[in-house]
This record gives sequence, structure tokens and C-alpha cells, in this order.
Amino acid sequence: MSTSAAIPSVTEASTKPKTGALTMQIILRRDLLEVEKWPIGPLIAQGSHAATALMHLFREHQAMKDYVEDWKHMRKAVLQTPTEESMKNLSQALSNAVPPIEHHLNFPTALAIVPNKREKRLKKILDSHQVELWK
Repeated sequence: MSTSAAIPSVTEASTKPKTGALTMQIILRRDLLEVEKWPIGPLIAQGSHAATALMHLFREHQAMKDYVEDWKHMRKAVLQTPTEESMKNLSQALSNAVPPIEHHLNFPTALAIVPNKREKRLKKILDSHQVELWK
């Protein structure tokens, strides 16, 4: 039995993003790059692990279903938090929106947030935990 019928072709998929597109936020610790001197590759891998774990753990969540359905327009924002402590505090504040923090050698490295429209409540939490766009 062919599985190609279950996979939409590029021409079948919408070419225009839906209004109010969902965005997955991936948050990495900036100190791992600047203080701990991690190479960028392993840091990117930790963000990828966090996003993949999130997609698996929340696969039945309606926002995740909507996000992957519009696969040509999946949006991600890579953000940073300054320290291990700020990452742990952020994770606690978002306990209903994220899986456990991605760990490497028993310390937190990254987390991802269920795709959302970044409502005011989430923005307030991110701002209060020193989360900003990765630069």
C-alpha cells in the first residue's frame, strides 16, 4: 500500500500563511555560548532536541495539530535567557506549556513552548524572565 496519498504534495499545500499564524518559541541559555564557551553546533542541537520533544509530547494538543497541519508555514522564534537560574525559573512559570527542560549532563540547556500567538500573558512571563530574541 502506498503512503504517498497521506502526504500532501507541495502543490496541494497552501502557499499562503494563515492569518494569526502560530509560532513555536525555542529558548536557549546565552551563557552556554558566552561563559561556558560551547560551540554553536551543540547549542543548536539542544534547541532541536527541545523542539522535537515538544512536538512529540504535545502531538495531541490542538495548537500543535494546527501548527503541523500548516507545515509550509511553521514559524519558530529562537530566544535567549541569560543563565541557568533564569531558565529554571522560566520553566516553572510555564509548567503547563512546556515539556521538561532539555538537559545535557544534568543541567538545563533549552526549552520550547507549544506553538501560540504570543498572547499578552505569555509575553509578560517571557519579559519577566529576561527572555529576548537571540542576537
